[in-house]
Amino acid sequence: MLSRTAIGYVVQIDGGQVTLNLLDHHRGQMASHYQGVTPVGEVGGLLVLDGGYRLFVLKISGLNFSEPKEIHRPSASNQGQNGQPLRHLHGTVIGWVEAGRFVSDNLASPPLGAEAFPLTGEESQIVLGGPEPGGPITLGTEYKTGNSVRTGLNRLLAQHIAVLGSSGQGKSCFTAAVLQQLADMPNSRIVIFDINGEYDRAFRKSESAIAAGDMGCRLPEGAYQHTVIGEDADGAEGYRIPYYALGRQGLNRLLLPSEKTQRPALSFAIDNLKYVHWHAAQRGASIDGVNPVLFDDCRQNGAADADRAINALRERQGQLAQNWPHMAALSALVAESHSLAPNNRGAIERNGFQYGNVSPLITRIHRLVDDEMLRGVVDVSGGASVNGGNLDMRAEGEHLVDKIFGCADSQWRVHVVNLRQVPQDLMPLVLGSMLELYSQVLFRRGQGNNPATLLVLEEAHHYLRPVPDGDSGTSSLAYERLAKEGRKFGLALWLSTQRPSEVSPTVLSQCNTWVSFRLTSEQDLRVISSACEWADKREVSRIAGLPRQHALVMGGTVALPTCIRSKNAEPTPKSEDGRFDSWALNGEPNHDLM
Repeated sequence: MLSRTAIGYVVQIDGGQVTLNLLDHHRGQMASHYQGVTPVGEVGGLLVLDGGYRLFVLKISGLNFSEPKEIHRPSASNQGQNGQPLRHLHGTVIGWVEAGRFVSDNLASPPLGAEAFPLTGEESQIVLGGPEPGGPITLGTEYKTGNSVRTGLNRLLAQHIAVLGSSGQGKSCFTAAVLQQLADMPNSRIVIFDINGEYDRAFRKSESAIAAGDMGCRLPEGAYQHTVIGEDADGAEGYRIPYYALGRQGLNRLLLPSEKTQRPALSFAIDNLKYVHWHAAQRGASIDGVNPVLFDDCRQNGAADADRAINALRERQGQLAQNWPHMAALSALVAESHSLAPNNRGAIERNGFQYGNVSPLITRIHRLVDDEMLRGVVDVSGGASVNGGNLDMRAEGEHLVDKIFGCADSQWRVHVVNLRQVPQDLMPLVLGSMLELYSQVLFRRGQGNNPATLLVLEEAHHYLRPVPDGDSGTSSLAYERLAKEGRKFGLALWLSTQRPSEVSPTVLSQCNTWVSFRLTSEQDLRVISSACEWADKREVSRIAGLPRQHALVMGGTVALPTCIRSKNAEPTPKSEDGRFDSWALNGEPNHDLM
């Protein structure tokens, strides 16, 4: 402490609150020491208190004159004397520095009379640089000191991350900057749900290479994969999700049956799908591949034949089909399994009342099968087995999970799943179905049998939200279990959203690191206050006034809430603002700017 001058001393300790008297000679907002000058006396700033064997770190919460209502000015009686009153500085001890490390501890108290000093650059780096200042991942620079804020891999990824902020504040650029650093590591495994098709650009060589027309990848050959859900686009291969690969859990999420009546009928249909053949001309299904006897329109003729076919399926007497049937076969199996019943004469008939219980589910199947936009991203036509052998829905699901989320044999480090062609109204259903399937496969494989994976969920408010079902209005979702238990199975979630108030509170409550860019909605700010244990009222109030590309980082990645200027991505994702300046240019408009 001999190299710097004290600016005040402790005069009162009240629980966690500490009051300092500022010394008369310190009147400014800056203090000098052998390393330069440091801003002090600013709300939110930091000071150190000399505790002898350790330095206590004080966060400033307020300042005042000892007699704030008095008028202080020189008079004839005190000319030549200081007419200013005593000034007080208030703050809270947030931890202490000892042996070159910062320990967060809001219960520690400095001794009465302890002198207060500005932080040196080295101390600022220890306190604000994060618990792992030598970590391989740079989040940005602390906005006051310019110190680099870094973190280690486990501290960042062992638990989930939430990146929040209004449109255009820098979420995507920050996410891309961190992902580029992670992707450079030889054993990384990153899956990006790219809602707007913007992240492929971030994995090109550089901005200068892109400007020169070179769209080569920054990663080694085979380390990057880009898949478009839907038709071929953006130079990537298109892929339509086979409906039968979604499995029971995925199809339940897609079709949203009611719990009491429709779910058992749908479960029967899914379990027996591999035994039926679809006849498009008659719009019916058969178990022999010749005579369609199963229909979804509650017709009165042929009920006995349909009953024999359903009983054969119930008694496991059906023969495996060669190919998966059309998705419409589900509606025939649902209708016949639930509506066939004996009448008062003992004859089998299709009961209209019981058919009415499953009619809404049948209508939903028809609506999805006939939806051209759904058919663009989900293959409803059926097809051959993925392994060329017997039809096995579990094997189909495993193959889909391996294709999208990777397996032990996958060579890529980064897989961008371009979801731009998925309609927004169907996004909760389609992506919810994929996450249901992934959850089922991940937990079935067990702990230690899945490669450590970072799943980046962009624009999470579109699909990480409760979806109504047929009975209660909401239903539990697989991504909530992924958030609660996925870390045990090697999964880390990176959630990026503009509206945290529209994301499942269960998911947000499991996030260990919060990076919040500017948000102005009171509803969103309340969600942060309630879900993030590190966010007090004063910290949350700062979020609404953050400049662009600045964020408040809270949680396990940093020792205390820290405002940073986020690291720039190179190259940036395709998320820049519209070029409206081009409206004022003379001549033909340059469409490359738009």
